[in-house]
Amino acid sequence: MKYEKVALSIVLVSLPFLVFDVMLPAYTKELGYTVFQLSILYSVYSFSELIMRLVIGKVSDRYSRYAVICCALFLYGLAYFLFAQARSLGYLLAARMVQGAAGILLTISAFSLVTAEKTSFAQGLGRYSGNRQFGGILGIGLTFYVFSRSDFLEGWNQLFLISAAFAMVSLVYTFTQRPSLTKEPVSQSEKVVYTALEQKIWILNFLYCIPVRMAGVLIIPYMMEVYHVDMEAIAFVFILPVMISAFLSPKIGQIGDRLGYKKTILSFTLIAAVLIVLMVFSPDLWIFALIWTTYQLALTAQDYSLDALFAKGVPEQVMGNFYGKYMFGTSLGGIIGPFIGGSVFQLAGGRAPYFVCSAFLAVIGVLVWRLIPAKGKLKIETSGLTEKPDGDIVR
Repeated sequence: MKYEKVALSIVLVSLPFLVFDVMLPAYTKELGYTVFQLSILYSVYSFSELIMRLVIGKVSDRYSRYAVICCALFLYGLAYFLFAQARSLGYLLAARMVQGAAGILLTISAFSLVTAEKTSFAQGLGRYSGNRQFGGILGIGLTFYVFSRSDFLEGWNQLFLISAAFAMVSLVYTFTQRPSLTKEPVSQSEKVVYTALEQKIWILNFLYCIPVRMAGVLIIPYMMEVYHVDMEAIAFVFILPVMISAFLSPKIGQIGDRLGYKKTILSFTLIAAVLIVLMVFSPDLWIFALIWTTYQLALTAQDYSLDALFAKGVPEQVMGNFYGKYMFGTSLGGIIGPFIGGSVFQLAGGRAPYFVCSAFLAVIGVLVWRLIPAKGKLKIETSGLTEKPDGDIVR
């Protein structure tokens, strides 16, 4: 199944993709919850992804990508419906868990489809990300329309009911794109084995996700505390990098394909470490927005290159299992980061998590320089190897 056949479905199911992180802190504040309780919601989301990544990668290899994507679209519809009804922390936690499961199903399957087309890896990841962000841009327009006609709580309900409906439309559309042939399943007796370099990249990805999530989940509470801004101003800060990424994601991915993955990862990690410190000293919101945008673009370039380096040379028939285990580290970092960030925010104030984030990124930059070879993955280091129960290694 080609990625183009599901691109429209990915756009339609992504309507709340960009506004969600802006709205969730405001919604929890409206319901009377603290910043620490907000950080729990982000950790629960990552925990759900973590559990799913333990099993779903192998499932997506064993069955067709088509079936897994359809399941993801259905779960997104269910998650949006639960969000529409949520008026308590327990309901929000349940919705976040379903959303996390849907996200990992969609990401692993889409990643496998993109890399199977044998185009440049990072550019292919940019295509998927661009579709998600384009759907999110459409969702921003929908959000402004809905909230202009109702109060905040009623608008939240209507927005997610509409999003649930579009998720079901995307599911029906995907049914019409059903491929005539499906991929042969992988033998159930085989499992993925990482090379030494791939293990190092896994560790780097895990470490990288801790500071990124630590800073990311607290950005809205920080802006509210320091600049005393309303939701429209906050939305502007988020829209700027989104607008750029939505249309330039494939181009951003090409940076790593052309410059080299190690150089791109190292350079943009250190740039992000500097920018996150400069950001908290911004004299006004507009300079803050400019630095935040540059910071987000740096993270995007780094992320595409790290993922592409990891996936290089992996056969398509084991990509789901291979990448699912890789993203287990992403979820683990996503659980730890918000918890650390929320705790530091409560104990030491709004700026402290960003100083910790900068120091963490600088250390990761040193590790990238020491652990990743200048030429990236060589042919002798490419994986796609499987190990049978008797210990034999086969291709």
